Amino acid sequence: MNNRKDFLYQQLADKIETMIINGTYRIGDKLPSVRSLHAEHGISISTALQVYVHLERKGWVEAREKSGYYVSYSRQQLPQLPEISAPSRTPALVKVSERVSLVRHTVAIKGIVSLIGASPHISLLPVAKLNKALRQAAREEKNTYIPYGDIDGHLPLRRHIARLSLAWGGSVAAEDITVTNGAIEAATICLRAVAKAGDTIAIESPTFVGLLQSIENLGMKALEIPTDPVTGICLEQLETAFKKQKVTACLIISNYNNPLGSCMPDRHKQQLARLIEQYQVPLIEDDAYGDLHFNAERPRTIKSYDRADLVLYCSSFSKCIAAGLRIGWIISRRHHDRLARLKFMSSAATGLLPQLVLTRFLDQQRMDLHLKPLRQALRTQQAQISRAIQHYFPADTRLTRPEGGLSLWVVLPPKVDGWELHRKALQQQIAFTPGSLFSSQQQYNNCLRLSNANPFDDDQHWAVQTIGKLIRQQLDGRR
Repeated sequence: MNNRKDFLYQQLADKIETMIINGTYRIGDKLPSVRSLHAEHGISISTALQVYVHLERKGWVEAREKSGYYVSYSRQQLPQLPEISAPSRTPALVKVSERVSLVRHTVAIKGIVSLIGASPHISLLPVAKLNKALRQAAREEKNTYIPYGDIDGHLPLRRHIARLSLAWGGSVAAEDITVTNGAIEAATICLRAVAKAGDTIAIESPTFVGLLQSIENLGMKALEIPTDPVTGICLEQLETAFKKQKVTACLIISNYNNPLGSCMPDRHKQQLARLIEQYQVPLIEDDAYGDLHFNAERPRTIKSYDRADLVLYCSSFSKCIAAGLRIGWIISRRHHDRLARLKFMSSAATGLLPQLVLTRFLDQQRMDLHLKPLRQALRTQQAQISRAIQHYFPADTRLTRPEGGLSLWVVLPPKVDGWELHRKALQQQIAFTPGSLFSSQQQYNNCLRLSNANPFDDDQHWAVQTIGKLIRQQLDGRR
């Protein structure tokens, strides 16, 4: 009897697996319930459950609490990971702004299919609840939002931010928080607080182009450090830089680096906190993506291990609630007064109305209840676009496997010219970000950053398929 039971569950599991492989069931699709399998196939509930347990172990499906089983994707079947980056070890002035302008305008082109997405698609965000909060703020606050607000930011909002720090291992006072116009202003003010023109800033390689532009605009030099696509910046190489170079500060995206998607393990964050304490090097931590984790627990921050108060922590609500409200923040007790002065010189104060809206929203909403479906959607979209890349791009393509965030880093064969590919894709009304934008050096020209921020609909599928064709045409032309 046991043999027959084993045969039945294996036979049914094989059928479902085949249907996933041939696309009958696509990533994110809900599978028949355990009771449906029991009724339709004449098997026991325990045998039906065993079918899904078997498929879950193989990586084909995932269970969602109180919802059922959904098509997942086995990471073992994805392309190989990119290798650890190998940038030049010489600090250099950054010059990326001219190239950025070639890409920035593309997302506004009418009819464009964007694989750039810097924040989750509007359909994934709490628009109705934000509109309600906006109406309440306008009705209840009347004219209090018209004058300049507190330079540090609206106190009730800072209290909410302080409470949210518990999720990443923090214990923060509202008085240590400075509210900014997004995370980019936060990082820029922090750079100005700890460094000056001509100083050397240690960064990941590759890293977010917006941070590179901040370094460029301040006349500072970037020292790119080799970075692992899974675990982030290489600490041994960073320590070598501390010993051999005059590094003034570090600027690191600790959780789900943009564009790699790397996430530093907790032990690395702890080691890094000890390292900057040993060498007395301040570290600016950009954690804008930390809440977009796909696993059960939010990753901790470097700041949570910071005993010496050398970490200036930056984040924002742009990636999880509303980018257009432009609300970010800095947490630093040691540098707070200087940050406040620099904030005043930068923009006087952050707009009060957006702060009031977010305060009303957070008064009424539990962040975890909003974030849970957002994370699930982003995880599904990442799996969908990863599978399409595997299907349509050359076999020797390398691809990252982030456990959160909005970015996928694609490494194409060395002969591919990313800017030529970008130009050809634009002719087809497709936009993506060339990899060379994420470095101060002439690197990563055969790389792309694609985004999982948008629902993977037919247009997105067509765009990935078309890019794959353009890559093969370019390679064929170079043979």
